[in-house]
Amino acid sequence: MIHLLYVDNNPEICTLIVSACEKTGNIAVQTLGSGAAALSLLSASCVDIIVSADTLPGMNGITLLRSLRRRGNTTPFILFAANNTDQLKKEAFCNGANGFVSKNSLGKNAISQLLRVLYWATDSQ
Repeated sequence: MIHLLYVDNNPEICTLIVSACEKTGNIAVQTLGSGAAALSLLSASCVDIIVSADTLPGMNGITLLRSLRRRGNTTPFILFAANNTDQLKKEAFCNGANGFVSKNSLGKNAISQLLRVLYWATDSQ
């Protein structure tokens, strides 16, 4: 069983992600709505992989990633971004992201791509 922390303040997207992961039968998802909540949880417990939106209240996904890496947290991290720019991709990977997936047209294709990257990132650890 893969234990996924999904960080996004959009409840509709959280519901889609949870549903897709439940259908796989081997991904347990915990959702949180902010980077601060994620940092708090991760200071007390571990997950197998973190997926975060790029825009979050209080801190964005890149800031969350930087904070985790500064703390020595090497958990695989995927940025699931609405903003699909080369600069954001570069910034994500330069700060230690293991993957980047665009939310553009958040449908089955984006979610399927996210699941593929999620499996790849957890298998490569």
